[in-house]
Amino acid sequence: MEKEIFISECERIYKKYGTRLWIAESLGRRWSYLTGWGEERFLPPKLVGKTGKYGIFIEGEDHEEEIREDVGKILSRFSDIQEG
Repeated sequence: MEKEIFISECERIYKKYGTRLWIAESLGRRWSYLTGWGEERFLPPKLVGKTGKYGIFIEGEDHEEEIREDVGKILSRFSDIQEG
């Protein structure tokens, strides 16, 4: 249940800013895509938040600071999500 709420909160951020956003799972030194929103813009990805083995990435410069703030708020509420 927490995982689904976490995902819906990330989707809400995408809808608010329209910047490509996705969630990935850390597998050692690599990241594995789990789910995401928006069109690919072929820009370098930026990790804007991480909790446990999950990271939230964005693609692009638009609203980066605002997104980081919103992601930080989400991550503080869901910092105990560890399962896959």
